Amino acid sequence: MRAFYRGYSSRTGRRAAQVRRLHIMREDGTFPGRSGECGAAGWAHRDSDPVIVDPMPAEPPPGLEWCPACVGRAADRVGLLRQFAAALAAL
Repeated sequence: MRAFYRGYSSRTGRRAAQVRRLHIMREDGTFPGRSGECGAAGWAHRDSDPVIVDPMPAEPPPGLEWCPACVGRAADRVGLLRQFAAALAAL
């Protein structure tokens, strides 16, 4: 699996302050390899290119956190959603 985040400003070379989420790359369906499980755009924009992390890391890079919607959809896709729900209910 791959992951991505909205990347660096082409003008400054730094990650934009509003970039906080690491998205899981969608490999099928709408825009495969170009969008996140949550539907986030993974293609280049005017001032922001995506940074693709291949393979997907176990932990997000410093300053980022997992996109909750991507994690939930990926868990459902691989059959782990029920286990996560059961673990949450046990709390």
